[in-house]
Amino acid sequence: MRGEVKSQLLGLTVLFLSLGGIGLTRAENSTHLQQLRQTNQCPNCDLSGVNLSQAQLRGVNLTGSNLTGADFSNADLENSDLRGANLTGVNFNGTILSGVRLDSTTQIDRKWRIVWEIVSQGARGRDISGADLSHAYLQNVNFSGANLAESNLTQAELTNCNLNSADLSRATLTDTNLNRANLTNANLKGANLRNANLQGADLSATDLRDADLRGADLTRADLRMDSVWGYTRLHGANLDGVNVCDAMMDDGLKVELNCR
Repeated sequence: MRGEVKSQLLGLTVLFLSLGGIGLTRAENSTHLQQLRQTNQCPNCDLSGVNLSQAQLRGVNLTGSNLTGADFSNADLENSDLRGANLTGVNFNGTILSGVRLDSTTQIDRKWRIVWEIVSQGARGRDISGADLSHAYLQNVNFSGANLAESNLTQAELTNCNLNSADLSRATLTDTNLNRANLTNANLKGANLRNANLQGADLSATDLRDADLRGADLTRADLRMDSVWGYTRLHGANLDGVNVCDAMMDDGLKVELNCR
């Protein structure tokens, strides 16, 4: 009997010690979060699992910090310093990563390291076929001549991107923002562009054969022929519900179809 009581007491002691440790960790996490918010600097901090969605963190110093599982979705991290930080499992959906400093010791999921490389160095002529770039913030990136065949760009931000002559064949671009993107002579054959935003995009001489454009918005898009590359090819494309209001066609006339 005494042995059983002693064993139970020992178990309770271990449980209380464990709970105490968790409480201490949470307190430390809260303190570090407060420091970050007040100073925009928190090197070597424990910010694992924190929610910093939509936060304005330009120029933040988080070198060496533990940020595992943190949520930075739609946050602005431009010019921040994340060298040596642990970014494993971090949510970077829609996050601005331009000017961010990483190094070889920064632990970050492969997807987001590739996104960071693209934002930092551009992707002109680069082979990133089959890559997962979904939900990535890639505004103004130069993808001219890049191989993006069969890549996943679902809900990616590609406003003002240069995709001239890029290979996007069979790529997934559902709900992708391609507002004012340059897609001249791009290969979008068989691509999924359902509900994509192509307002003001330059699609002259683009190959859209067998592409799925259902629900896409082509308002003020340029679909005219190009003197060098030829005609925009739409054979087999699914245009159900497509908005081509004021789009420019081969004869220079503006089209009003499904205007919303």
